[in-house]
Amino acid sequence: PTTQVDDLDALHEAVLQAYYQLRKGGVVVSCDHRYMIAIEFDGPVGGGGVCGSMTYVDTNKRAQAVVKGRKCAYARELGRNFLMGETIVYYSTAQESVFFDLLRKYKRGASSRGLIDMKSGLDLLEVTIPK
Repeated sequence: PTTQVDDLDALHEAVLQAYYQLRKGGVVVSCDHRYMIAIEFDGPVGGGGVCGSMTYVDTNKRAQAVVKGRKCAYARELGRNFLMGETIVYYSTAQESVFFDLLRKYKRGASSRGLIDMKSGLDLLEVTIPK
């Protein structure tokens, strides 16, 4: 089941709570059928944050081409592929502005080593998400 959250602060808190309730797995946040963020949790960071691996589909033509190339009806399917074998919590937002604000917030704490996730075909980032 997917939980709808349309407020930026509430969505960010829901992502953090997904880790602190499960202590494993990951989360997929989607908007419309075209956009998603997937985070595989690695562990906690000081002050109530979390670190992990992240991949996403935004308006980038290459990321959108991966969705089509993998014959996915929804970008969220690539998030499920990325987190295959993990416990996944799903969230969605109907507000594109909320989705892209959350993505910008998470990309600020992200770094790339130029790797691509083989299960999803998307760029792989290491991310630290503060409380």
